[in-house]
Amino acid sequence: MVIRELGHLAFRCRDVKESERFYTEVLGFERAFSLTYGEQSEDTKFPKDKEWIVYLKVSDRLYLELFDRENANKDGAADWDSFGYQHLALIVDDIEKMRARLVEHGVPVDSEPTLGVDNTYQMWSHDPDGNKIEFMQYTDRSYQVVGRG
Repeated sequence: MVIRELGHLAFRCRDVKESERFYTEVLGFERAFSLTYGEQSEDTKFPKDKEWIVYLKVSDRLYLELFDRENANKDGAADWDSFGYQHLALIVDDIEKMRARLVEHGVPVDSEPTLGVDNTYQMWSHDPDGNKIEFMQYTDRSYQVVGRG
């Protein structure tokens, strides 16, 4: 078996509409489609037309799945000491423009843009549920581009 690419990342959201707004309006992803609780099961305590998963298109074949789950607000967002999700890394063309976009939308910048030891600029923020997001801008010397000579 050969893994060809990443298909999607899934997040359980406290407020799926707020998360969708963040990922579409702030980060520029597109809403692709959604599934409803009625499509999941006929036996549901939710209205059958209530959205269960919202799919956002990141690139040609990469999606985010935003889950609306009962009791999701009782769960804490994963942190660095937890097993499982750590962060989502997104490649940007201009990290300073991305920083300005976050600020324009009132999104906190958790760490300012810096050049990392891998010769790649990085900056950190988070989504409305506290999920960490790393923004990266490759340079012509980034290890991810040229390897580690």
